[in-house]
Formats: sequence, C-alpha cells, structure tokens
Amino acid sequence: MHFTLSSVSIKTTILSVFLICFGFTYSQAQDSENTIDSLIVNAPKAIPLTAIIQNIQKTNEDLKLIERKLEANKAVHRVDSLYPTYAEYIDKQQEQTQKVLTSNPNRQKIENLYTKWNGNRIYLTGIEDDVNNYVSRNTRLLETIELHHKTWDLTLENAKNEEAPKEILTRITDLIKDIETVDKAIIEENNTALKLESKINFKVELINEIMEEILTLKTSETYDLFHLRNEPLWKTSFSKTEKSSNTSVLETASDSFKELVSFIKVNKSSFYLYFALVLFLFGIVYFLKRGFEKYEFVTNDPNLLISKDVILKHPVATFIFLSLLLGNIFFTGTPKLFESILILGLIIVSSYVVRPQIKTQFKNIYYVITFFYVIDSLKTFLWFHPGVYRIYLLLEATLIGVALYLLLKKLYQISDSKVNPLSKFLIQLSPVIYILVFIAVMSNILGYTNLTDITLKICTHIGVITVIFYSLLLILEGISTSLIHRHFSSKAVIDHSRKLALEIKLMKILRVVVLIFWFLFFLNMIEVYRPLKDYLTDVLSEPYSLGTITITIGSILSFIIILASSYLLTTLISFMIDDGDGEGILKSLRLPKGIPAAVSLVIRYFIVAFGFVFALSSLGMDLSKFNLLAGAMGIGIGFGLQTLISNFVSGLILVFERPILQGDTVEVDNLLGRVHKIGVRSSKIRTFDGAEVIVPNYNLMSNNLINWTLSDNIKRIDIFIGAAYDADPNLVLEILAKAGASHPNVLKTPPARGLFLEFGDNSLNFVLQCWVHYEVSLVTKSEVSVAVYNAFKEANIEIPFPQRDIHIKSMPNNNTLEDTKS
Repeated sequence: MHFTLSSVSIKTTILSVFLICFGFTYSQAQDSENTIDSLIVNAPKAIPLTAIIQNIQKTNEDLKLIERKLEANKAVHRVDSLYPTYAEYIDKQQEQTQKVLTSNPNRQKIENLYTKWNGNRIYLTGIEDDVNNYVSRNTRLLETIELHHKTWDLTLENAKNEEAPKEILTRITDLIKDIETVDKAIIEENNTALKLESKINFKVELINEIMEEILTLKTSETYDLFHLRNEPLWKTSFSKTEKSSNTSVLETASDSFKELVSFIKVNKSSFYLYFALVLFLFGIVYFLKRGFEKYEFVTNDPNLLISKDVILKHPVATFIFLSLLLGNIFFTGTPKLFESILILGLIIVSSYVVRPQIKTQFKNIYYVITFFYVIDSLKTFLWFHPGVYRIYLLLEATLIGVALYLLLKKLYQISDSKVNPLSKFLIQLSPVIYILVFIAVMSNILGYTNLTDITLKICTHIGVITVIFYSLLLILEGISTSLIHRHFSSKAVIDHSRKLALEIKLMKILRVVVLIFWFLFFLNMIEVYRPLKDYLTDVLSEPYSLGTITITIGSILSFIIILASSYLLTTLISFMIDDGDGEGILKSLRLPKGIPAAVSLVIRYFIVAFGFVFALSSLGMDLSKFNLLAGAMGIGIGFGLQTLISNFVSGLILVFERPILQGDTVEVDNLLGRVHKIGVRSSKIRTFDGAEVIVPNYNLMSNNLINWTLSDNIKRIDIFIGAAYDADPNLVLEILAKAGASHPNVLKTPPARGLFLEFGDNSLNFVLQCWVHYEVSLVTKSEVSVAVYNAFKEANIEIPFPQRDIHIKSMPNNNTLEDTKS
C-alpha cells in the first residue's frame, strides 16, 4: 500500500482541523455540562405543589435503585471478612521468607521469592483498586442523596408556607427520613471500605519493603557471578547444619503445592473468565481450519505450506498451545509451580507443531529439553543440603554434556546438504553449550556456584524458549496465512500476486517481532532484563526543558508509537472491512454497496482522531489549552480553507449518500472512466486509456455527473444502418433481430429488437437496439455490427451510400470549345 506525500499531508491537515474542532466542541459541551451539574448540586430548588406527588414517586425509585446497588456489591464485605485470614497468611509468608533469606539460598530461590511476593502485591493491589472504585461510586451516590435531601428540605419548607394538606407534609417528611436512612447506610459502607483500603495499603507497603529487601540481596555482592560463595568442592562438609537454616525436601515441596492450591482458590473467578476465553479461542482455531478446508490453498512457497499444515493438520495442538500461552499472559504474579507447569505443557504441545519440520535424527531433542527443564526446575521447589546441592549441579552439568554429544553424534556424520536450517543452527550452537557446561563444572568445583547456576540455567532454558517461540512463530504464521487466504479466496476475483506478496510480507514482520520477544526473554533468563529496563526507564524519564516546555524521550517515543499504532490499526481495518472492493468481513451481512466503505471510513478516522488525542496526552499537554487556538483556527478555516472544507464535506456526502461508488463507471466534465478510490478530499478516476485523474470531490457534487453503473451496469447500444430502397423492410428487421439475439453478450431480457426509423434520402434507415453489460458494450457493438454486415451481404441487401444527380443547363465558353476543335 503506497501513499504519496501530498495525500498524507492533506489527510493530516484535515484530521488536525477535525480534531481541533471536535476538541473545541467537546470542551464547550463539557464546560456546559459541568456548569449545569454545579448549578443543580449547589442550588437545588423547591418542587412546586402540583408536582410533589410525581417527584415523590420518582425519588422513591431512585432510593430503591441505590439500595439495590448497595446490596448487589457485597464483594467488599467478603474481602473484609476474609482479610484477617489473608493477613495471617502474609505474616506467615514473611516469617518463611526471612528464614529462607538467612539460610544462604541459591539465585533461583531468590527469584522464586521475588515472583511469589510480586504475585501477592498484584493480588492486593487489584483488591485495593476495587475497594477504591467502590468508594468512588458511593461518593457519587452520596452526591445524589445530598441533592435529594436539600431539594426535599426546601420543598417541605415551601409546602408549609403554602399551607399544603397534612397528607402531603407527612409524605414529604417520611421521604426525608428514607433519604437520611440511605445516606447513613452509604456512609457506613464507605467507612468500612476506607478502613479495609487502609489495611490493604499497609500490607502492600509491607510487601514492597520485602520485595525491595529481596532485590537488594539479589543484587548484592553475595550473588555476584564471580563471587566465591562456597569453599572448593573437596573442602565442602556434607554434615547437617543447624535446623533453623534448613528445610526438608518434603516440606518445601508441600509449601509449593499449597501455594498453588491457594492461588487457584483465590483466583477462582478469574479461572471462569479464562475458560470462557479458551472457548472463544477454540472457535477461532476452528474458523481458521475451515478456511483451509473450504478454499483450496495452492502455493509453491515451502514456508507457506508449513503454515498451512500447522493449522490444517495440527489444530488441537495449536489450540492447546495458544490456551497455555494465554494462561501465562492472563494470570499475573502466579506461583512458580503454576508457571512451570504451564511452560512444561507448552514444551510438550510444541513438539506436535515443530517436530514435523525436524529431521528424523533430531526428533529426540524434545525429550532432552523436557528432561533437563524438569531437572533444573527441581532446584527451585526442593531444598537441598549445600553439599548435596553442589553434587546435584555437578551431575546436571555432566548429563547435559553427555546428552548433547549423543544427540549430535549422528548429525556430525551427515552432509550439510541433508541437514535443515534448524539442525544446522543447533550443530553450530553446540560448541557454546560445551563451553558453558565446562564453565559450570569448573565453577562448581571451585566454589563459584552463582556462575554455575546461571550457566546451567542458560543450557537448560535456551532450548525451552527457542522451541516455544519457534512454535509460536509457526502458529502465528499459520494464523496470518489462513486469514489472508480466506479473505482473498472468498472474493469473486482473486488477486494471487497481491495475496502472495501480503502473505510473505506479514510472515517477515512476524519473524522480526517474535525474534525481538525471544531476545527479551533471553535477557530475562540471564537476569539482565530488569536492570536494563530500569536503566532505560531512567533515561527515558529524564526531563529536558525547551523554553517553558518540559519533555522526556519516553513521552516522545510514546507519542510516535501511539500514532504509528493508530495508523497500522486503521490500515488493518481498511483491509478487513473494505479492502477496496466491498468484499471484506462485512460481506456476510449483505449490506448495500458502499456501506462497508462508509463504516470503514468512520471507524478509521475515529481511531486516528482518538489516537492523536492520546498521543498529545502522552506528551503531557493540557488539551483544554487548545480552546482559544481552536476558535482562532475556526476563523482561519472560514476564510482561508474554504475549498478544502468544501471538498471535505463533499467527500463525506459522497461516502454516506453514495451517488457514486468505488468501481462505478462515471462521466463528468468530458471525463469518462472508472472510480478507483473515493477519498475525503478528492477521488481517483481511472480512464479507459490508463490515466488516473484526481478529481476534487466538490466537482463531483456540483457538476453534472453521469453514473453509468449506479443501480446496475446494463447499457443499451444502438447500431444505425441503412438499406437500399429495393430491400424488403420485413427481411431487414428479421436479420437485425436475429443478429442481436444470437450474440452471447446481448441480454435476453429485454430482447434485442430492430426498428424502422425513416425513409431517408438515399436509404431505408433502421436501428438495432441491444442491452448489454457496460464492460463489454464496445466489443459487443463491434461484433454485432460485423454480424449485420455479413448477414446483409449473404441476403444480397445493399448498404447504399449517398448519391447526387447533377443536371448541367449550359456549359461555359461553348463556342470557344467548338472553335478549338475545328
């Protein structure tokens, strides 16, 4: 998709004008609304006597609605009742954490502790936000109650002054008591919620302190990679140390399992939502699979064939993989055991996606990757004696080296031409693994166990994240290929070259994106991501002053990213909904021609408009300051941009009124061609000689416009022909009708017919009228004309040409001529 610089500039100009006008209008409306609300709240008025009964009924309905809202939301009370138990759990976890931190844990256990407390913080922060929202909603209800209270107090006083009936005064008094009762209930609810919010906030602060302590310990010299943390292996004692610094294997495993069960119970409602999303995901995978089954997929590109096979041959594996991946994303702050189970499931399921692409000699890699991932993860959940732990590390490193040698032994003997790219990459990577294994063994023996932990983590996890991300790449390529294939194949005419180019382009983009995420996960694996992120955060949030304006690099990047995302989203919507021919995803709704284009235009410009507003907000700009500028620009628009605005308005009329549609054949200002694109400022018409003409929309609306194909594309062609006076008119009419009806492009209804027009000077004049599709009108007229000529020739009917008889009354210089002859 290509855009010229001028079209982009014009769109930007129009959009800016629209945004400023919209912002000015919205600001005025908001100011007006705030003024009205302020007047209502601060200056309530007494209700007239004639309207008291009706307003009593309406106020009672409001009170019942408020009571129902208070009754419906009892989550705060449930949290308040469960909070002591959870607070006790937090205190117990704090004691266990202090016990672990004083027992010289390894790096993985430190990371596990940090993850656990981060999950607690996320959970409590979410509850705190819910309670805060509850308080904010009750505050708004209190404002309504106070308004009613003031209004009916004034009404009661006014009714007494006007000596209203006793029954009316009693009704008003009872209503005021009901209002006071509801007001008291809301205040009590708010007080309970505020107390609970204060308790939760105290625990959140405590968790933040614990996490800071863990992070400080993790970044201390004790856990530096090259810190001599233990004595050499030959000096290590294997005797039991004091019980306070050790925990049994069963106890640590039991704690991990209890933490998992507690997490599931606490997040029970989230699991219901997750399963609903999984069902929706199942429908998407089924839809993608049906796309390949319904429409034949023909291509010579091997990567596209692999993408097709992933969705078509392995839909169950694709569905399970995406479900597990969704679980990793959906549940934040999960226990380490839960996260490890999901990752293990991803490894197992990915084998069904990736293994078909791997040579037979290399298929055992999945068993190796899975085995060593489990072996390495056990260090996180089980507590070992320091000496036993180092022996465990030594055995793990040795097994990795042996397994790698046995796995690649056969591949070393295969020629390079018979090894696929993935196998080549792993063969080339094997020396690095051998080096890491050697470093792990030597560092463990010498006592540098921090270095041992990180090297073994790289050896065991690099294969895991590579396999998972490679499976994700294949699945995403399959999804993109299926969507593009279904989109193009459902059309009457398929543009195969555009389809192939789009499939390959999107595949390249996906590979770059997946590679970036793989790199980020690798940085996180080697524990570089967090300090790098903190460093970049500090750099991007550093303020810079330009005069009176203070900006940061991060806000500028946010501005650019939001605008780019808005543009990409509008491009995607244009492709999916409209795609230039009205055969997008709205085709199944059978909307009138041109409606998808209008829907696409409205959605796209609203997305870009709000994207522009959000982008300005990311820069820290106060949009209310644009009010004065908007007024000044409104005057400028009225005088300086009349033509642009008229074209803009005309474009909107063309889109919504639809006098011409994309693909119509139109004639305007002696210009005949097909409408190629209808824009907001101008439209493109492609003439039949191949030229593209940019026509301002105002010209299309103001000039006489002929649309040859608005309601249908049927056109009548007239073929005029003359016959000699000695021809039989009945035979001529029969020949004309037969020549028109016999041509395949001529419509049967209405039928072709020949008509006798007049007695001409030199011939009997006839016309043959045929109805044909506009696209083939010229060709049909030519072929039918030739058919008429051949039929006339066969029937010996002469087609006369104009003749004139000249009568000469006298010749000039006649005598001179005779003298010359004599």
